[in-house]
Amino acid sequence: MPSQLTTQNAVITTAVVEVKALTISGKQVTQSVFKQLPEERLYAPDGTMRGRPWGRVNFHPGRCTPPPDTTVWWAWPEHAHVVWQLGDELRRATVWAGKFDPDVSLEGRPWISETAPPSEWNLVADLPQLFIAV
Repeated sequence: MPSQLTTQNAVITTAVVEVKALTISGKQVTQSVFKQLPEERLYAPDGTMRGRPWGRVNFHPGRCTPPPDTTVWWAWPEHAHVVWQLGDELRRATVWAGKFDPDVSLEGRPWISETAPPSEWNLVADLPQLFIAV
């Protein structure tokens, strides 16, 4: 690879990008509607998914509460806000990478969050990015 960018070695190419938007009846879901989705754990205590994940939304409604064994914000593991289907209804969940503990109590925590079983985190991280409107 050349060490310097010049007009002789630079080329402009066109890339095709797919954007997936979360819509209801043909209208893009807004942040307000996303926040109204019931927040519920995606994983059952045995580590299996309770429904079908649709994708990740890069919107952080309120504060993201890390797993209880994480004490400082800069040590928080990676996480994803997942839209998933339970029966014929949509839910949302905050899922963290890290140690899966099905016995973690959510009492006294203002937001539901959970940690994906280690074998499942790549599946969560690889979900399609879903775009919502402002």
